[in-house]
Amino acid sequence: MVKKTISFKRVGIRHLKDEYLMPIAECYIRHGKDKVFEKYKEQYNYDTLLRYIGEAKRRGLIDVSKNKVLEKIASQYTNKELIAISQGGNLVSPGTRATKVDFDGEHIKIGAITDTHIGHVNFHNNMLMQAFEEFKKEKVDIITHSGDVTEGMSVRQGQIYELSEIGYDKQKQKAIELFSQWRDSPVYMIDGNHDRWYYKGGGALMVKDICKDLKGYEFIGSDEGDIKIKSATVKLFHGEDSSSSYALSYRVQKFIEMFPGGAKPNVILFGHVHKYVKVFERNIYAISVGCLQEQTKFFRSKRIAAHVGFCVVDLWIGKKGVTKMSDTWYPFYV
Repeated sequence: MVKKTISFKRVGIRHLKDEYLMPIAECYIRHGKDKVFEKYKEQYNYDTLLRYIGEAKRRGLIDVSKNKVLEKIASQYTNKELIAISQGGNLVSPGTRATKVDFDGEHIKIGAITDTHIGHVNFHNNMLMQAFEEFKKEKVDIITHSGDVTEGMSVRQGQIYELSEIGYDKQKQKAIELFSQWRDSPVYMIDGNHDRWYYKGGGALMVKDICKDLKGYEFIGSDEGDIKIKSATVKLFHGEDSSSSYALSYRVQKFIEMFPGGAKPNVILFGHVHKYVKVFERNIYAISVGCLQEQTKFFRSKRIAAHVGFCVVDLWIGKKGVTKMSDTWYPFYV
């Protein structure tokens, strides 16, 4: 077979139309240079293909930086995950699925914590250990964590000086070390905006990775997740808003208002704003669970107080959901 070549003296490569170079450019972007040579070796010689590739880059038909980014993304996911991404899927769990708790009684005790921010100097191990001690005394059936398990690493100026553990590995290992000391009941966790800094920066799902290494711990969603207990649904929610300054209950009430009738959970346990407040609205029992982190410099600069503590929540469950609820707030005066 005679190889097809083009005389650049007669035609001039810069006079070629984009449509002529596009098939080669697309092959290069999707499969790399070697595949281009393999596919077109019967049509063009090596030097011609090199010139075509060079001209395609000059015209912007081949974005080298984009190609490298795509290669890096492809290396981080399985083929199944890449297909999901290409179809508009979200690999971070949206929290709409529900995990089912194996429970046969009518009265369940929940140890509720949130916003531990492990890795920050204003998180203290003894707070979590005291919560565990109280949960043990109360014989809680499950523990919930409503997000911001770790402090994460942000681009906020000065944040790095507030860290006791710097980076993904150190914060993950510290969290595993602490939570491994609780073995008495299942623990259900979601992640929060601080945990997701590692996802945004490098694709790591911090809380999911922590739960993988801990027996009896389950990651139930990013930002929110549902727990099914017989006929009742308990939702954990974190969020990234900061609407707590207007009134303590405002954020909780606005969230409750947005549910359509058939989609309401029975109970919502909130994190994120470091406030303790409880609301009963539209037949939903809602508690903002406070935090296990002292007031930070950032919070102080915004004139925001931190309600440091945890809850024990008692639920009585009937055939149609929660028949009554009570909670006990355990504050730390720090």
